[in-house]
Amino acid sequence: MNEVLRKRIGKLFVVNSYLPKMLLAALIGLGTGLVAIAFHAGLDFVSSWIQGVFSGWTIVFAPAIGGLLCGLLIYKITKTPEVAGQGTDNMIYSFHHRGGRVRPRVVPIKFFASLITLGSGGSAGYEGPASQMGSGVASSLTNLFKMPRNVQRQFTLAGMAAGLGAIFKAPLAGALTSVEVLYREDFESSAFGTSIIASVVAFAVYTSWAGTDPTFLVPLFSFANGKELFAYALLGLSCVPVSFVYVKSYNWVENKFVAWKIPPFLKPAIGGCFVGLIVLVYPQVMGGSLDYVSGIMSMMRSAQGLSMLFLLGLVIAKIVATAFTVGSGGSGGVFGPSLFIGGIFGAFFAGLVEWVLPGTLREPGAMVLVGMGAFFAGAAKAPIAGVVMVCEMTGSYSLLPGLLIAAVSHIAFSRRWSIYKSQVKNKFASPAHHMEMDSDVLRVMTVDEVMSMEPVVSLQGHMLVSEVQKVIDSTYKKEKGTRHMFPVYEGDEYLGLLDQSVVFRYVAGHESMSSFILVSDCVTNVPLVRESMDLHSAMRFLLQHGMSEVYVRNQAGEITGMLTYSDLLHAYDQLVTKRT
Repeated sequence: MNEVLRKRIGKLFVVNSYLPKMLLAALIGLGTGLVAIAFHAGLDFVSSWIQGVFSGWTIVFAPAIGGLLCGLLIYKITKTPEVAGQGTDNMIYSFHHRGGRVRPRVVPIKFFASLITLGSGGSAGYEGPASQMGSGVASSLTNLFKMPRNVQRQFTLAGMAAGLGAIFKAPLAGALTSVEVLYREDFESSAFGTSIIASVVAFAVYTSWAGTDPTFLVPLFSFANGKELFAYALLGLSCVPVSFVYVKSYNWVENKFVAWKIPPFLKPAIGGCFVGLIVLVYPQVMGGSLDYVSGIMSMMRSAQGLSMLFLLGLVIAKIVATAFTVGSGGSGGVFGPSLFIGGIFGAFFAGLVEWVLPGTLREPGAMVLVGMGAFFAGAAKAPIAGVVMVCEMTGSYSLLPGLLIAAVSHIAFSRRWSIYKSQVKNKFASPAHHMEMDSDVLRVMTVDEVMSMEPVVSLQGHMLVSEVQKVIDSTYKKEKGTRHMFPVYEGDEYLGLLDQSVVFRYVAGHESMSSFILVSDCVTNVPLVRESMDLHSAMRFLLQHGMSEVYVRNQAGEITGMLTYSDLLHAYDQLVTKRT
């Protein structure tokens, strides 16, 4: 494509161009939907082939072999280390620190590396590969048209939304996740429109092949009463220690493998060895499928004794298996395992409630769904996305009140940790927004916070220039040699400022004239600056009047200090230093 044509097309997406942006978002959704179809079909093929090669107890070797192949592909053959680990966190890091840019090779490498990891039984989720591949598709298109970084970031989120909306058959949740998961306490609201379009188009493309049936085919649960609402709130609170263990275990394993001085391509294989040992006891942890959770839900009974211990053990096993699969450098996500852990823990909690207070829960199976939404919401700090995701995956919003109260209960006591390490607190903490906020950084401080507080000597307009020169020399020059402006009054009425440059122009070469020129003849009609004025407005005031200093007044009109341009620059430097 011609370079000039690319730039012209790129401009369409920069200047108030809603329709072109929606069209590009739709194109991203189309491409991501096709990638999701290919990924699903490829994963089915690889999983079937692995099950045919490894039968019986030999399946425990599959995760290690898959880890070795994945490591060789990432570190030796393609040298694409950003493909390792969880894709969603890598995408979040790219948004905050790389302008949303993803290397073109990431899409195919992530595709095959994730097929190997998940197909060989690694404990990881589909959403990580889907979100990173979708972001890669978007990044390739925006790079093609030479778009600026702020636009690239917006479409990178659209690609992520498309991947999630397709792979989970949840278009609204995909869009919400993409704008919510970047921050612990904020949203990227500017990208919501394009994320919706991309997610819906990807969903339509994917379901044209996979069908429109919900991801989970579950009984129709309904919200009943306040007693069950209280039980849901307790479930959310009970998720707090579990999410703490999940996040800390994953981070600990990842840090250990990063610091381990061995060839990087061997690390996923070693992680796979640990997963294989876990599979000997809990084969349910293999892969990213949630079918087992769906089966638990459909046959939910009052779990007691060994069955409850089994469920609790399965929660711990999934946490450890995910930490070793993804933390060692395998290619996958942690979203899917979060849903698995939350669902199984919800089943355990339901069994515990029925054991202690039989008959409390009308439908114990509903706790599985509530546990899924609540656990992911707290672990990822995405309450709305987690709740809507479960509702769309099941095709029912009947449990929405319980999901909301459980998610909020979990988040309220787990604000200090998140499964996504690249998350930041809000937009103010994101490097992606520092430059666009610098233009307003001075608005957060007022003049009275930085002005000089030295005593001010006022002049009277009827005084001769020769009379005030001694006052200026003795009072101001000793304190501040760069001061050029002096307030002038006629009685109690403020006239303006005495400008030394004007005085010099009058008396240059004719010093005797200073005995005939009044101060009022040299006054510049400049208003005083209010103490409450923000520094941004004060800077504009100085620029408009061509001044380097100005006097400050309070509400009563009395001069209380002086603001100089150097004071403004010093304040700006301090604010930017704190921010960075």
